[in-house]
Order: sequence, then structure tokens, then C-alpha cells
Amino acid sequence: MVNKAHSLLFPLLLLLAPLLWGAVYFVDCQNPNASDDNPGTSQLPFKTIDKAAQIVEPGDVVIVKPGIYREHIKLKRSGKPGAPIIFLADPPHSVIISGADVFKDWRKVEGEEPIYSIKWTYRFIIDVRPDGSLVEHHPDDEQHKLWGRAELVVVDGKLCLPALTLDDLRKAWHLHSSALKENKPSPVLQPPLPNLGGPFGGMFCADTKNQILYLWLADGSDPNLHQVECATRGELFGLSPWENPQGVQFVQVRGFVFRHAATFPQRAAVWLLGSNNVLEDCIIEDMAGGGVAVNGVMRRCIIRRCGHTGGGAIGENFLNEDCIWEGNCWKPINRGWDAGGFKLAQAKKGIFTRCIFRRNGGPGLWFDIDVRDVVVKNCLFEENENQGLFIEISRNITVLDNLFIRNGVGIVGKVEWPDWGIAGLTIAESMNCIVARNTFYDNKDGIAFREQGPRNLQTEDGEIAFHNEGHLIVRNVMARNRGYQLALWCDNPFFGWHPAEKEKFKEESAYEKWVKDNPQLVYDPLKVGMLIDYNLYFAQGKEKLFLYGVPWRPKSEEMGDIQLWQKKTGFDSHSIFGDPKFLNPEANDFRFQQDSLANSLQAGCRNPISNKGDD
Repeated sequence: MVNKAHSLLFPLLLLLAPLLWGAVYFVDCQNPNASDDNPGTSQLPFKTIDKAAQIVEPGDVVIVKPGIYREHIKLKRSGKPGAPIIFLADPPHSVIISGADVFKDWRKVEGEEPIYSIKWTYRFIIDVRPDGSLVEHHPDDEQHKLWGRAELVVVDGKLCLPALTLDDLRKAWHLHSSALKENKPSPVLQPPLPNLGGPFGGMFCADTKNQILYLWLADGSDPNLHQVECATRGELFGLSPWENPQGVQFVQVRGFVFRHAATFPQRAAVWLLGSNNVLEDCIIEDMAGGGVAVNGVMRRCIIRRCGHTGGGAIGENFLNEDCIWEGNCWKPINRGWDAGGFKLAQAKKGIFTRCIFRRNGGPGLWFDIDVRDVVVKNCLFEENENQGLFIEISRNITVLDNLFIRNGVGIVGKVEWPDWGIAGLTIAESMNCIVARNTFYDNKDGIAFREQGPRNLQTEDGEIAFHNEGHLIVRNVMARNRGYQLALWCDNPFFGWHPAEKEKFKEESAYEKWVKDNPQLVYDPLKVGMLIDYNLYFAQGKEKLFLYGVPWRPKSEEMGDIQLWQKKTGFDSHSIFGDPKFLNPEANDFRFQQDSLANSLQAGCRNPISNKGDD
């Protein structure tokens, strides 16, 4: 989705820059005359981008010529309205900003295994414990002791898998080599979660205490015969909010490739925080942890294969447009904590339009903790590990004209709770969402409401007890989803006692008295102002239509008949059961045939986004 036609704008910008803005600086690391002592002209360019970043003023343009720039651009300067600071890669995607350096002079470690070592003086610290010890993984728990680290090693363009200790590295080699001798796939160099990440070029271990990095390659060869790059920088462009709380304003960055930074989960490699910033036509890829964070606009960018979430435009009044998130969160970071192609929290007044979320670990897109007044329209959510779109403890979200296909069905990753609200779209303990004219096909469930509330949250509007309430679900097509087409996963006393409550109270009368004394816990989905209507449903074989409640509570029901559903709930009084007649779902063409019932209902995504790969 990165449009190469936009490269035609770059020569025009170069010609007009002196007339429209301020100074124009050139950076060219491959020019033999390049030096940071130069004036930064086309004939005498700077050597590093960071040099230009330290002197730019509002209205200035920085033109960066092709090459690999192994540096951190520590931008603190801001533009002004009508006079932004602009960084341009010329031509687009010819400039790579890397967090990794090339390491040579590897030495064989004593032993039969082809393990090599090199001096390693880099230590990535995210926190300090109360006892003064340093935290090298995030979050600071046993589960993430390995996968929450920031080190990253690349051999001939392939990422390597991490190990915690030299002993682990030795054991892994023996398993790997034994399999190769028997012409079997390596049990070691496999993605930690199915079909997420890889292929991998070997395995490494960073011993930060003794300052040694260990490595073996998949074919057992000498690393000195290959290009080995190791991440030495945790940031590539901009400064984190801890380093520069005010951020920058009116900065535009176009056409760069950012890769191979030593980032932790929940930390970005590219920071454009502040306000009114723009990141366009960029690629953010292969970070150890997080990818990018922008306050402003992110347009025509590709965010792929980051070990943790990819990130994007966040905050207030943001726009994510024509972007792709693919293959992110391939590391087995806790899916209930923070995962997905993109996770957004405490943001408002934003738009996602014409974006693709494909084959990410966790949800494709996750709104969590008071995301509000956000529109998601004309997007594609395809084959993500869990939900396509997960809306949790949020409000006033509009989901319009999107296509959700094959999410939560095991194409990538591992669905850890397949019977608990995994769907193309899951809305959990949220308020006043509009879901209209979307198509849901071959997901685990089509649309799922998960209710565990109240979920009390302190917001800028005061404390709010979040329940699912006030939703408008109209003119959607839910067809051939593998579980339920529409599921109300309401896990609360309205549907009877939970098995754990049964064990606690013993007698149902005692339980009912407790419920009567705690009415705030009773959530009746028919009395929370939800409107569900004018939808088209279709299921065949073992596929089911509706779930009302959760199966582990005695008053829940599965309903395979739309008339029964209408009578029981009052929902969907104008909805229809029938084949939506897609043009060619096997070829991912989810437009409707002329005689489709969806047309008479004006239901479903009318012009699904092209299901194409990135270019």
C-alpha cells in the first residue's frame, strides 16, 4: 500500500523547497566528500542525519540520499504551522536507518558445538528494582525473562532466535543438528508461535554480566563468512517521552526504512510524539520489540515483523491512513497483557481508514483502556491470531464498512481461549459503539460481546463503570463464522451461577440472596440500550447462529433459529437468515452478487479493501 507514485513528488519538492520553506540540507553517507563538518550542501553533504537534525529550523528540509545509516537521529527541534521541518528520503525507500552494527572477528568457543563469541559491551536496561538490580526484560516477570529482552541479531538478513544462557544455546544446537542429520525440520529454529516469525538464521545468547555475545548459525558455519548485524541502539528517530516529555511539533518524515532496533515491548524505535507530526511512505520492520509512535498522522506506511506490537499514530486527533500492519507480535508475549499488530490505550478523536491488519500475533487492532471517539472504516482485518478488532473498556467507537475474515481460527499463532469471545470483532465492557455495514466471514465468531463488568476505570470524565451498553449493531453480514455468527458472552449472575460460585455458596438460595444484595453485578443484555437489527446471518453444518450467555452458566442458550432469537431477545426484528452470495470468497472477493439479500438490506461492506500484499 505504499504508493510508489508518490516518488514523483520528491523532485518537485526539491525544486520548490528553497522558495516555499527555509534552508535545504543534504545528507549522503556514500559520498566520499561527506562530513558532518561540511555545510550540508548537495556538493558537500553531511555524513549523518543526526547532524542535520541538530541544526534544522522551522521550514527547513533535509534531503537524505541512499545508503544505510547506522545512527540514532536525536531530534528535539520543532517546526511551526506553515513551516514544518521535513526529512525526505530521496528516492523513497532507498534510505535505511538501522539500529544494528556489523560485527566481525568472531572467535570459536571451546567445545564441539559451532558456537562463536564476540565482545559485547551493550546492556539494555528498562528499569531499576528497589534493591538496585537492573531490569533487562519487560515486563519484569519470569514469563518474559527471555522474550521481553531487547537484544537482536541478524545474519544475512535473517533474524536469529534468542536463548537465555550458554548452556541453553549448547542444548539447542544438539537438538538442531540431530534433526538435520535425520533430514527432519529443526525443532529449535521454529517460530515460537505457529506461522509467526521466521525463517531464522541461527540462535544467540547475550551474557551481559560477562560482556560476551554467543552465536551459532543454522548451517553450523563460521559467522565471519557472513554478515552479522547486532542491534546496539534502542531508538532510531526522535526521543522517547522520558527523554523529551514535550515531544516535537510540525515534523514530517517521508520515505525511510527503519529496522533492527533493540526495543523492548511497549517501547518504540521511531518516536514522533508531541503534536501535528507526519510519518508517510515509511517502512518500520524487524524491531526486537515495539515499532513506532506518532502524534499526528501516519500515512501509507508498512509496519511488519516487529517482535511486539507495531504501533502507529496515537494520542488525540490522530490519523492512520492506508497503512499495513503484518506479522507483528511474533514473540510469545502475554496475549492478555499487550499484544497485536497495534494496541492503542487512552486515545481519542482518531481515525483508521483503508488500513490492513494481517496475520499479527494477538488482535489485529486492540483498543484498551478508555479509547474513545475513534472511527475505523474501510479496513481489512485478516487472519490475525485472536480478534481482528478488539474493543475493550472503551467508548464511542464507530466501526464502519470493514471486512473481517479468518481471524482467531489458528492460521497464525495459538488461540489460548478459543471459547471466550474470540471473534472478527469483540466488544468487551465498552459503551456506545456503532457497528454498521461490516462483513464477517470465516472468523472464530463473527461479532462477540464479552461482558465481565462492571470494569471501573478512572477517566478524565471521572470514574466510569464500564459495561457493554448503548451499542448500535446494524446492517452487518455475519456468514460462515466457525463458532457463532453473533455471540453475547455475558459471564454474570443474570445467567445463573458460575461453577466457582456454586462451589462457594453450595445452595442456590444462598447464591440468589447474594445476587439480590449485589444488584450492580446483574447485567441483563436486554436492558442496556443495545439495538441489533437489519443484519444478514448465514451458517451451515456445525456453524452456529447465536449465543446468549456463557455455556458454563445454566441459563445461557444457543439458538440456531433466527425466529427464536428474535422472540427471546427482541433483537434483529428486521434481520434475515440467508446466503449472502459473495462473488468469490475462495479468491477473497467479498463483493455481493446482484441477487444477494445483503443488497436489499443494504448490509455488509460494499467496497471491501483490496486484499493485496505490500509492495
